Amino acid sequence: MTYHAAREAIAEQLLGDATAHENARFDEIGRRFDTLERAFPYGSNRELVKLRIALTFWDGWIDARNRGWQTTRGIQPNEWPALARGIAADLVADREITDARARSHFDATASVSQSDRVQTVAARLRDRDRPQ
Repeated sequence: MTYHAAREAIAEQLLGDATAHENARFDEIGRRFDTLERAFPYGSNRELVKLRIALTFWDGWIDARNRGWQTTRGIQPNEWPALARGIAADLVADREITDARARSHFDATASVSQSDRVQTVAARLRDRDRPQ
């Protein structure tokens, strides 16, 4: 998958999942996550950082849903759709993720003290980039 295609696909899925969340169709959140993660572009290009943040955010959202909407990293259940829409807008505009909370919680490069879940997703994406 190309960077451009991944950027568009992740933005589209975040927007669709935001609508699903707002309409209490929680089981729809993340249906395409595994497919997009497997097709995620390889490489260490700087432009991929925003896609990794978006993908890690999406994983966190899915995890919060799976855990019965326990507050995740200070994010309340009703805040996920707005955060998703903001991240999607940044992806569509092809700019860095502007929400400071999203960057601080879901950017594995921002700090070594990130949650285990963020580090796990980041490691899976990094491992794909290593020669076999």
